[in-house]
Amino acid sequence: MTRDDLAQRLVAARSRHQMIEMLAPEWLPPDAATAYAIQQAVLAGLGTATGGWKIGARAPGGAGSGAPLPATHVHPSPARIERQSFFRVLVELEIAFRFAEPVSPRADAYARDEVLALVGQILPAIEIVDSRFAEWPNVAPLAQLADAQNNGALVTGHAQPYGALARALDFVAPELELTFDGVSLVPEMAGNPAGDPRELLVWFVNHCAAMGITIEPEWTITTGSYVGAHRIEGAGLLHGHIDGLGEVEIEFV
Repeated sequence: MTRDDLAQRLVAARSRHQMIEMLAPEWLPPDAATAYAIQQAVLAGLGTATGGWKIGARAPGGAGSGAPLPATHVHPSPARIERQSFFRVLVELEIAFRFAEPVSPRADAYARDEVLALVGQILPAIEIVDSRFAEWPNVAPLAQLADAQNNGALVTGHAQPYGALARALDFVAPELELTFDGVSLVPEMAGNPAGDPRELLVWFVNHCAAMGITIEPEWTITTGSYVGAHRIEGAGLLHGHIDGLGEVEIEFV
């Protein structure tokens, strides 16, 4: 299978709502660069613009990874979403950002202070995790990366100016809640695996620059879960809250 073949299969899986039943080893992207190229090819095949990105890392200072999100799959809160429009639903409570202006590619790397100075807004978000592969989660990491890093959709709360909250908010261990029909989904030890998620923005800006991508200010950049991923099996009301940022809500129907 070529890169274009896998991209076409991912497009078909989304547009026809049919899972990819098998992923043979020879079909896998050989490297991350190929997986990132497949992400862009899928967006083009779907005929949708980019509405945001999901980014993350497994540990503070660890290697970053990410994926563009179709604009059609980024929704404002409160959102009413059909549970059956996904193959499976896992939910994550996250902090997201928007830049104040377009961030264009350049030859020199962006420094941390430069990147944070360009952040315009901050907001709470819930990511819906899904996969187009029937064998998920037993799927090679590069295939998951090609498949938008398992993104199903993103629901965003009210945005606030970043500067007003930059010093006041606890980015490592914020007070938060996530409930489904009133039952808490927050684990005893909550926290983003990457630590302070703002560090991921530095990787993201330089990743986009290396790919020749201009970051648009309307894109929502979500930065990883504070509560892990929780499977939702049926209809109900999902409510998230992060102190200092506010509410985000999804009604699954």
